[in-house]
Amino acid sequence: MTCLFTKIYGERNTGATYLSKLVNKNFATDLLRGDFGVDKRVMRLVLQQYKPKLRPAEANRLQDKYHERILYSDFGLKHAAPPVDVIRAAPHAQDTLFLLITKHPVFFLSSLHNRPENPLWTHDDMGFDQFLTTPWPLSERDNLGDKPLESPIELWNRKMRGYVDLMETAENVIHIRYEDLLSDFNDTLNRIAEYIPATSNGYTNIRRSIKASDNLRFEDYARRYKYHKLKADYKKRDLEFIYRKVDGDVMAALDYRTVI
Repeated sequence: MTCLFTKIYGERNTGATYLSKLVNKNFATDLLRGDFGVDKRVMRLVLQQYKPKLRPAEANRLQDKYHERILYSDFGLKHAAPPVDVIRAAPHAQDTLFLLITKHPVFFLSSLHNRPENPLWTHDDMGFDQFLTTPWPLSERDNLGDKPLESPIELWNRKMRGYVDLMETAENVIHIRYEDLLSDFNDTLNRIAEYIPATSNGYTNIRRSIKASDNLRFEDYARRYKYHKLKADYKKRDLEFIYRKVDGDVMAALDYRTVI
C-alpha cells in the first residue's frame, strides 16, 4: 500500500540522518519527527536558568521529555528502541512506512567508539578493546529502561531486537542495511518507492558527508563499509569477542554474518 507517513529509526552513527535527508529529497511523504526539535535559542535561554554544572543533566532530561512528548504522535526519537506497544495501538501506524537502518555490529561498535554521542558517557581516550567491556549508560529516550547495559555490544543487541520485533509487528516495514545503501543505492531507494511516491524518475544522492567534522564523500563511505574490511581493519581477538557476545539470532534476522 502507499503510505502517507514515514518513520525512521536508526542508532547513532548508522546513517539515520543521511537517510532522512534522502527521503525528504526524493519522496513525497510526511516524515515523522525523530530529532530533538526545540529551537536552539529557546533551549539556551531555558538552560541559563540553571547553574552551569547542572545544565548538562538538565539538557539530557529535557531531551527525554521531548521524546515522551512525541511518543504517541511520531513514535519517539529516531535513536530509541521502537515503542512496539505504542505502534501496535496507534491508528496511524497502518499508514506509516517504518524504515529501520542498521550497521553490522562491528562497524556500529567502531563508529560508537569514535563518536559515543551519549551525554552520560564519561570515558575519553579509551581503547576499542576496553570500550567493548565498559558498561553503557542509558537515557529514558533509549526506551530500554534506566539501568546501564553490560556493554555497548548489549546496546546493539537490545536495540536491534527491538527492530526485529517491529518487523514482526508493523504492516509496512523496510530494513535497510547501511552497507547496502552505500553499495546498492538505487536498488535500496527502489524498495522505498514501493511504499511512498518518488518525486522524479531518478534519485538524487547527497554526496558530501552530513557530519560537519568529516571531510568525506559518499564514495569514501562506500569504500570504508565493505564487509571484507572487517577482517582487514580489526583485530581478530576483538572480532571473536564481539561475535561471542552479539545476539546470533538478531544477526541472522538482520541478515548479517560473522567475518573473521
